[in-house]
Amino acid sequence: MVTKKRVVSLDVFRGLTVAAMIFVNTLPVSQYTPYLLKHSEWIGLTFVDLVFPFFLFIVGVSMAYSFKNRANQTSKQLWGHFIYRVVALFCIGLFLNWIGGGLPLRIPGVLQLIALASLFAAPLARSKFKYIILTVAVLLMLQSLILLFASAPGVTAGNFQSDGNIAGWVDVQVFGVQHIFNQDVDPGFDPEGILTIITATAMVLIGLIIGKILQIKGGNWGTIKLFLTAGAAMILLGVIISPLVPIIKQLWTASFIMVTAGLATIILSLLYSYLDILAKKSILLAAVPLGLNALILYVFSAVINTIIQKVYFNSATGDPLSIYQMLYQPLMDLLTPNIGAITYAMIVVILWGIIAYYMHKKRIYIKL
Repeated sequence: MVTKKRVVSLDVFRGLTVAAMIFVNTLPVSQYTPYLLKHSEWIGLTFVDLVFPFFLFIVGVSMAYSFKNRANQTSKQLWGHFIYRVVALFCIGLFLNWIGGGLPLRIPGVLQLIALASLFAAPLARSKFKYIILTVAVLLMLQSLILLFASAPGVTAGNFQSDGNIAGWVDVQVFGVQHIFNQDVDPGFDPEGILTIITATAMVLIGLIIGKILQIKGGNWGTIKLFLTAGAAMILLGVIISPLVPIIKQLWTASFIMVTAGLATIILSLLYSYLDILAKKSILLAAVPLGLNALILYVFSAVINTIIQKVYFNSATGDPLSIYQMLYQPLMDLLTPNIGAITYAMIVVILWGIIAYYMHKKRIYIKL
């Protein structure tokens, strides 16, 4: 049962982000899909590219509250639970990879990256701000220096292209080409690979800083002004360094982290001012149930979405047709491919929202 006074804006932000993750995973992508609803092919930034880093940012903000709420626990209790959570997240991520791709098993993944970034960020959860900020700067600089100056057999230093970059070479050496996402490029590459862990950890730490500031300064307009200024500064810094280190989601470059962290900070500050300081009632509160059961709803939605894409029936013409296609195709035929695909994804999000509301009403909260 949830009894602690919660930060409403954080639950809303988490819920909206989970809804966006379900939407993105469910959306039938085709040549008709709007550019902003597809991942950027390489350099650039779309709406879809924001979803995952926003969730990592929220993980960091939540970490600040989680460690504070567990202040009375012994180190063994605190870290025992945390390590259990990390291992469980990683294993669930492997399970999703197995459901989606079978064997040989892809090792990196979304939940695996969340688990590892959280693991490496957690030791700083109770550190002073200056040490956390310094660590963020070191991590962003470290990955940038590796991308700019490290070379390997078949890899040229400073290559930011989708193939032949040092990040892909590292992934192949660590995991083997058969255990990563992109096996059709040379030397292979995974968007949640080894080098992304470095900057993903930095993203969690930025969220941790924001969470700690909220705890210390509380909800006031001075804090909101600080967040808006910091968010704008991060975006500006990301844009300034982007000619040297381009904004690339698949590499989680420093510029990508700074821009997305800045946007996340601004969004959270606006939500906090409206929902927590002013305590306004809003339709945004409908996202709270999704935010309270974020993990389990994401996992279940991913499993079901994968199953319906893999179960086929023969159509009237005799051609194999997946359940997934049988569900979205009528909407695409009726409403045009673009609007029909978006409508289908929105219906799925609403259905999961209803399930989340029912769980919230019954006070069912499933967490690690």
